[in-house]
Amino acid sequence: MAKTVIVGLIADPGLPERIADRLQQDLAQHLASQIDESTNWQIEVSSETLPLTSRGEIPLAEQGPRLLEQHGWDAVAYLTDLPRRHHGQPIVAELVSAAGIILVSLPALGAHRVAARTRALLVPLLTSLAGATDAAAAADHARRGTSIQHTTADGVQYLIRPGRIHRLRLLAGMVRNNQPGTLLPALSSTAAAGIGTGAFGIFYASIWSMADALPPARLALISLGVTLALSLWLIFYNGLWTAAREMDGRGSPWLDNAATVITVGLSVALMYVLLYLVLLGAALTVITGDYLAGQLDHPVSIADYLRLAWLAASLGTMGGAIGSNFDSEQAINRATYSRREYERRQLAKRTD
Repeated sequence: MAKTVIVGLIADPGLPERIADRLQQDLAQHLASQIDESTNWQIEVSSETLPLTSRGEIPLAEQGPRLLEQHGWDAVAYLTDLPRRHHGQPIVAELVSAAGIILVSLPALGAHRVAARTRALLVPLLTSLAGATDAAAAADHARRGTSIQHTTADGVQYLIRPGRIHRLRLLAGMVRNNQPGTLLPALSSTAAAGIGTGAFGIFYASIWSMADALPPARLALISLGVTLALSLWLIFYNGLWTAAREMDGRGSPWLDNAATVITVGLSVALMYVLLYLVLLGAALTVITGDYLAGQLDHPVSIADYLRLAWLAASLGTMGGAIGSNFDSEQAINRATYSRREYERRQLAKRTD
């Protein structure tokens, strides 16, 4: 008679939830075909999430037995977008083997093929925890590429992937979980001030002459400078920078700050592109070619309009710093980070 193993999947809202929905479709097939065909696997996805502890952690080790008993599961896997580290090294998973509990930190799996990597990690671990055949081989397969394991005093085992490459992969995963594009709606006042400042510059002949005189390399340098300046202004003005005291033993804050800088920088760069397109459309609509040629004293082409919009977008981005003073600090914080990271940061602020 075939053995039936019921696995519960719980996921944080956002990317983890989407990954869980995808795994529900084919995880059972991979468990049966790649590891143990004699076991009937059932995957159940629950919408329940666990609140963070006072230390900003998910208490799965404490709540896992209750979840198993409540739902009648044989094992439970919790997918979170909360980055986990042990002495600065990325933790990809936490295990309580005796109870059949797994906590997977998705940021440690990187920014692409996250569902496939999650599946590749869970298949051997679940087989091992459920006591299926070839459990020892499954456990070895799960730990492949994980050269360090650490077991805490309460029996929680960390699967750690050390090294610079895995720290960079963790950084990429943190940026993806932050979803830089979601910051744009929170920067509505910044974008409005940028469009107003840039449009004001478009209608001044001195800006036309300056854009015509500046080489592309100088225009690119100006773009980079204003994008970086606005990004740093948003980070420090809205308190997005992580101080060492806020880490609560999780290691150096450089990874958190690097993820913040990249997330905000990508959002500002996207705002810059949108600002550029709006101002280019305005320049093409309002300024005729003959009039622009008369002001520049030479025939004009589309390249002249592109340079004009380029410089105006840079001026508008600097003007956007004024508008950033009127954007909601809470909205910017909430949009910059994933839900769990935002909760942990708010918890750290309340603790301070």
